[in-house]
Amino acid sequence: MSLALAVGVLAGCSDYLNVSNSGQSDDEFVMSSVDEAFKTLSNAYAEYRQNAAHGGNYLYQDVIGSDAEYMSEYPTANNVIARLQPSATTIGAMATQYNSLNITLALSSRIAGLIEEKDEYQADIAAGNTTDWTQLYGEAMTLRALCAWELVRHFGDVPFGYENKYIQEYTLTSRFEIMDQIMDELIAVEGQMYTVNKNGPITAERLNRTFANALIGEIALHAGGWQTIRTDVSGLYGDVTFEYEGADDGLCVYARRTDYRDYITIAEQYLNAAVNTHNGTATLYTTDTRSCNNPFQLHWQEINSRRVSEESLFEIGCVAGVSNCEHPYSMGRPGSNNSNASILNTFAAIRIIPTFFYNAYEPGDKRRDVSMVVTGSEAATGQEVLMPMGVGTRVGGGGPSINKWDQNRGDNPDYPDAGNRSSGMNYTVMRMADAMLMLAEAKAILGNDNSGAIALVNQIRERAFGHTNNNISGLSGEALLEAVYAERKLELLGEGDIRWDMIRSGKFNERAIAVRQEMNDMIAGLEANGYYTFPSGRTISNYIWTKHVQIAGSTTAVVTQEATDESDPALYPGWRGIYEWGSSAHTIAEKTWL
Repeated sequence: MSLALAVGVLAGCSDYLNVSNSGQSDDEFVMSSVDEAFKTLSNAYAEYRQNAAHGGNYLYQDVIGSDAEYMSEYPTANNVIARLQPSATTIGAMATQYNSLNITLALSSRIAGLIEEKDEYQADIAAGNTTDWTQLYGEAMTLRALCAWELVRHFGDVPFGYENKYIQEYTLTSRFEIMDQIMDELIAVEGQMYTVNKNGPITAERLNRTFANALIGEIALHAGGWQTIRTDVSGLYGDVTFEYEGADDGLCVYARRTDYRDYITIAEQYLNAAVNTHNGTATLYTTDTRSCNNPFQLHWQEINSRRVSEESLFEIGCVAGVSNCEHPYSMGRPGSNNSNASILNTFAAIRIIPTFFYNAYEPGDKRRDVSMVVTGSEAATGQEVLMPMGVGTRVGGGGPSINKWDQNRGDNPDYPDAGNRSSGMNYTVMRMADAMLMLAEAKAILGNDNSGAIALVNQIRERAFGHTNNNISGLSGEALLEAVYAERKLELLGEGDIRWDMIRSGKFNERAIAVRQEMNDMIAGLEANGYYTFPSGRTISNYIWTKHVQIAGSTTAVVTQEATDESDPALYPGWRGIYEWGSSAHTIAEKTWL
């Protein structure tokens, strides 16, 4: 009865809705204006956010194992891929993410097809004008390309090109064919799009020309990089020829296509466009008017404060109080599973390999404390707590963690309804520093602009140190490329990039073996002497003394400034602490002496 009444009511509103059927919104209606068409595309954005980017640490689960990061939840199924045990997981373990990427791809393809048929769009293209319609078409095509790229990157050679069709039999498509197609599609539309904020009201929360250029560069960089290709499907890669590393086990082999330089050249061209030509208002933060003067942290301050960062090329928008937001739950600074402050129920999947924590950053690098931390937030007591080494999640174990996402640190931490997995912090898909270092990588591989690659790396380092004393110089060839990869690791720790860098560099095995040796050396020293001193001069020991200290006034001082006074046990090291969540217990902080 209720359904029948609803149909009658909707039928009475048919003139208002201006659709031919009271039970649906047809193609003509949803494409009647740019605003209506964008509402439809928003559904595709939402599908990507809720089921692809969110859940199961999709963007991080299979990239979390690197020579800097690991997942400390051994031996659960959550990290078998990171442990290089793909056979230990089920074939459908990532079905939600795989299906969501295909659904989003199909939605965006359909929307792009409808826009392409519109007279207004065709007139704009014929006149060579960049308009809201051409932007929206490019936006849909870029979302399609992004999903296709994620399918290739995470799942390899997949069925492709079947969307919005009835198909009973599927075949695999070569990843190189897919990458070629989506790069061609992006190249065809990027000139019809607005750059970030510069031309038209397109913020970094919407796909834009700046990101489209960077995405072309990123895809090309991987297409021309090393990767594991299948050898069990005859003719899968057509006439593409490869050079190899290691042995073919009959299923797969580590390889790079022989014409890789053609793709690296494409990468250099479009990454340069994203960084220098079509960057719009996207920029690298290099100044900071705050008293702490740490422009690297400024991007994370914006994200933690639920604002769009000017360093972002593209962010996936999230809303506080709405679920499906993994930051900081899966990747942030650890918290405790306590109902008194569910906002601090932070699982904290990403942890830092101890050898990297102690030995990676040079003295004076302002990225270190912003990126890594050894204390978490205990919601029940309002104290910082030391996270012990060993198996564990939240504050119960796991050792040093990522510090870039922390509910304590936003301008308004106690945001209404911003509880567990609904913080409202956006996902940063790509920021300017990432694009700049990929551009430096492309230049280093080609070897035709070493000074340009060095200049890009030094821009990142000058921001990190606040001066030019730590700049690199005089590098070329393999030494320069290694310097770029090292800088990417320091800059992008925890952001889901380092494992991909290891793979496409062709040096995954040797980098993995090297970090295992470093860990073996550390463990041997701890067992023999009770301590171990790293090449950096920093020392780890079997025992750590802690004490509680009283903070005068509000504890927000702990998280809103980076103290440089090492005699202040409450405020040093910086970028850690706990916000006063309403209990008198929260006026106590714990200082960890290392």
